[in-house]
Amino acid sequence: MVTALQPYRAERYDIGAARDGRPLVLQPITAAMADRLGEAIAQIGPWAHYAIAGTALAEAFKSTGTITASYQIECAGESAGAVVIRPQWLVGAYLQMLAVLPAFQGQGIGTRVVAWFEAEARLKGRSAWLCVSAFNPGAQRLYRTHGFELVARLADLVRDGDDELLMRKRLK
Repeated sequence: MVTALQPYRAERYDIGAARDGRPLVLQPITAAMADRLGEAIAQIGPWAHYAIAGTALAEAFKSTGTITASYQIECAGESAGAVVIRPQWLVGAYLQMLAVLPAFQGQGIGTRVVAWFEAEARLKGRSAWLCVSAFNPGAQRLYRTHGFELVARLADLVRDGDDELLMRKRLK
């Protein structure tokens, strides 16, 4: 009997290469790496804007199980960021977080991670979902390039005055 692959397994994924040829890998996050990445990611992007503590991010990374899958993004063996997935969300998968550290931005890493996310989502779901901050046009551009479409604007979701954009890509 052949068993279908389950998406977002707790294993290493080779996801290609950065623009400069360095290999990209996703690895399940260890507790020590969760602490380091939590602090680093709290200093950038929407997480800094919302003043989300590094300890809170680290705890979210550590809570991997049946609800979420968390991975460290490695570029040539160096920690380049993190990705957190909810494998089962509204008849599909939900990209809960994609964070690329500043030293690794602009290398096509986000593109590789989104392509991997979509490929894994196709194993079981009809849709791939994500939310992006309305004040983050670079991330919106990345997701639109991959075929994600705006489904809803969620006004004041995280904080009054800041909207989040719920996006979906139909897979089937």
